[in-house]
Amino acid sequence: MIAKLLFFSALTVITVLAFLPNYNALPDVVSFSDVLNHFLAFLVLTFLFKFAYPALKNILHVILLTLYAVFIEIVQYFLPTRYADPVDILFDMFGIALAYAIISKKFKR
Repeated sequence: MIAKLLFFSALTVITVLAFLPNYNALPDVVSFSDVLNHFLAFLVLTFLFKFAYPALKNILHVILLTLYAVFIEIVQYFLPTRYADPVDILFDMFGIALAYAIISKKFKR
């Protein structure tokens, strides 16, 4: 239950940050590097998703998180103060991949 609460809380925060009209007005701790933010957000989101829904197959986690990453960029394309960037999706995928590399290494011990 707590894992699901944490997952949906993180999902909400990431969504709000992704759609804020003026991303650069955020404190430097949040807006210092867009690609690093994408990487870290999806790294954390992947861990939370995996532990909130462990019965789902890994490939389904990856597909759903990738669709979420694409969704963010599609919405940003239509927002007048934001822009879509395919590089963001790439860094989202790097975050997902690293999370699964860590998860698989941890559970193989």
